[in-house]
Amino acid sequence: MNYAQLYGLQPADRLTEPIFQTGLSQHHVIYLGADAQGVEWISENYKFKGVRLVRASAYFRPGKKFRVHKFSGNDQQREAAVRRALSLVGAPYNLIDFNCEHYAEFVQTGKSGSKQVDWVKNLFVFALFVLLIGSLTYAIANSKKSK
Repeated sequence: MNYAQLYGLQPADRLTEPIFQTGLSQHHVIYLGADAQGVEWISENYKFKGVRLVRASAYFRPGKKFRVHKFSGNDQQREAAVRRALSLVGAPYNLIDFNCEHYAEFVQTGKSGSKQVDWVKNLFVFALFVLLIGSLTYAIANSKKSK
């Protein structure tokens, strides 16, 4: 099967799929294209396994839900992105510093980043802020009662 034709894919396009039914968390992979034998490949940074290559035929199983995010660069940038993807094969996975989204973002732009991790970090900071304000309010209220 030719997945490039079926889904309109080109090398360096990003695919995202929901990890949970809520869709709040996404898994990110990169379509690499076909090799000299016509085998199409996907690269991903998979939890516990790190950056690896996966045959597209194994990735595109029946019923899989995913979205295609087209690569926005020119042909030279597309080739550079594929080279970045291949150069990272074997790199270890890290949920906070180098997860699948960090990897896909780095492949496509040359800069690592994860909106999902940033969102969780911001939520954590907000929760700490709320707890701190609550603790201060409680302490002030109790100090006024004891006077």
